[in-house]
Amino acid sequence: MRPYDNTMINALRNVAYDFEQEKSASFLVSDLEVLDAHSASDAIEILPISIALEKYEWLSKLSYTLVPKDKDEYVKQVADNENKLGYFIRVKAGEKVLLPLYTCYMIDTNSFTQCTHNIIIAEEGAEFHLISGCTSSAHALSGRHIGVTEYFIKENAVVTSTMIHSWGKEIEVYPRSAAHVGKNGKFVSSYIALSSVKKIQMDPLALIEEGGLGEFYSVIYAHEGSSFDVGSTVLLNGKGASSQIISRVVSNGGDVITRGKIIAHAPGGQGTMACNGLLLNKKGMIHAIPELIGNDPETELSHEASVGMISKEELSYLMASGIEEEQARSLIIEGFLDLHIPSLPEYLQRQINDIVKKTKASDTL
Repeated sequence: MRPYDNTMINALRNVAYDFEQEKSASFLVSDLEVLDAHSASDAIEILPISIALEKYEWLSKLSYTLVPKDKDEYVKQVADNENKLGYFIRVKAGEKVLLPLYTCYMIDTNSFTQCTHNIIIAEEGAEFHLISGCTSSAHALSGRHIGVTEYFIKENAVVTSTMIHSWGKEIEVYPRSAAHVGKNGKFVSSYIALSSVKKIQMDPLALIEEGGLGEFYSVIYAHEGSSFDVGSTVLLNGKGASSQIISRVVSNGGDVITRGKIIAHAPGGQGTMACNGLLLNKKGMIHAIPELIGNDPETELSHEASVGMISKEELSYLMASGIEEEQARSLIIEGFLDLHIPSLPEYLQRQINDIVKKTKASDTL
């Protein structure tokens, strides 16, 4: 592995990618260059997508079945791109991988457009945690990242996916992802975005089969000038399928549309949704759009949504305890963003908390 300069190391740390952290597998890309792709476990196969497509004839038939090539102009751009950049991850049946798998994409060239296509397969009964970072270096003031990701989670498999974004102020990001969760499978997806960005637009899709579970968590801090249009759409296709969508959003001058949609097609489907937003000033906007659609009478779907300001009572209480107003406001915001995501390793929760504190320390309220 080649030596990395401090600029790259700092950018990677912003998305919790630490070279010293023990990993079961790793995949690292700068612009178009694959810097690292290796597995430390026989249970895991990780390859550049171009090599995997040559190795497995069946993979090309599976590719773009969850995210169709004609979904929109961004997916089409990835599908038509001559640079087949991305990764293929397969965890073998029955394997329970203890150490996380780490992947990271970085834009290191100004005005660069990065197109990626990833395929993740969890075979029957497999369990693992994928931590995905996407970031830009100090050299990349502007650019565009378009990422297509397809998750195939087989029967009784468990996949925990944590995605952390840290972009530059003039970068646009268009993730397009979908997951198919098989019978009694489980998919826990967490999304954390705390840095300035020009625009992020995404609406990941999950199809949950009989007895399956999909949980979706998002934590967003929108700086002035940033624009987010994010959410999750879940189809409860099988009997007894269930889902939970929880989002925490803070706007410090940025615009955020946070969407959530749960559609129940089969009996016994259960879904809950909670979208909570905190506005710090009049410059920003939060638009919460929860949707519930039940197509079977034996379903239970519910939601709550709130957008408001910092509680004056909570602020007064902290200040009465001798805490200065600015520090009290920071503590309230940190507490609001501390979602305590289930299935997240404690060390990663600490890393995310540190990123939140770093964000607050560099921001003027």
